[in-house]
Amino acid sequence: TLWSLGATCGVDDLDMIITAHWLCNRYGLDGISAGSTVAFAMECYERGLISKEDTGGIDLRFGNADAVVEVIELMGRGEGIGAILQDGSRAAAEKIGKGSEKFSMTVKGLEMPAYDPRGAKGHGLAYATSNRGGCHVRAYMISPEILGVPEPLDRFSGAEDIKKIEMLKTFQDLTAVVDSAVVCLFVTFGIGAPEFVRLLKPCTGWDWTVESLLELGDRIWTLERAFNAREGFGRKDDMLPERLLVAPMPEGPAKGHVVPIEPMLDAYYRIRGLDDEGHPTWAKMKEVGLA
Repeated sequence: TLWSLGATCGVDDLDMIITAHWLCNRYGLDGISAGSTVAFAMECYERGLISKEDTGGIDLRFGNADAVVEVIELMGRGEGIGAILQDGSRAAAEKIGKGSEKFSMTVKGLEMPAYDPRGAKGHGLAYATSNRGGCHVRAYMISPEILGVPEPLDRFSGAEDIKKIEMLKTFQDLTAVVDSAVVCLFVTFGIGAPEFVRLLKPCTGWDWTVESLLELGDRIWTLERAFNAREGFGRKDDMLPERLLVAPMPEGPAKGHVVPIEPMLDAYYRIRGLDDEGHPTWAKMKEVGLA
């Protein structure tokens, strides 16, 4: 929330950020998507793609804390500019046109959170391949790439770092199990697969091992992939916003970096048993017991 309703909108007024967050809760808006969508609208405004007339007189420039609160209120009520923004930035870009889709920071229509993948490329691959879109709680690769847990990985390495891509798969599989166990993912900051084995054995009466638990996660992930394939999703959707692929990070430790997504996808698909379109192969479906 501090990032989405604050930093990404250029706002540092904590009281206004808290107010905007309260409004998100009141109206049932996701804080990440809402803030990112307001930031999208701010960029469109500053680039002249929408005007003050479109915003109903709101000066929608970056840094205007009052504007963030006003727009969140309008989004919740579905009024004025809020009616255009209330379904997220990708849907808004379709209404605004004029090339505004370049400024929608989404994967599969879901706004990405605070971590810029140009500085953590495995996390970028996690965004791109998440079955529900640009989500950081399907494989938290910030943990090994930034925090060094369970072991440090080079955050700037790409497809050549097979260990990183294998770890991403493991994170995705374990996360699928944790979610299916109806347990808060945050517990994985303290416990891992061995502890879940010990917890699930008495709960289910089944003789789990770490290997069988991860096989279960693989089955869940593959089933989600098969569902998405049936609904028309493919490689074109396992993609990051253009800005992250072609516009180098302008400053800081990641200066000059972009995400080399295509070769990373190739390596990921091979490791996951997917075809070139990112769909499960028949052999993979049989391997995990879905065929």
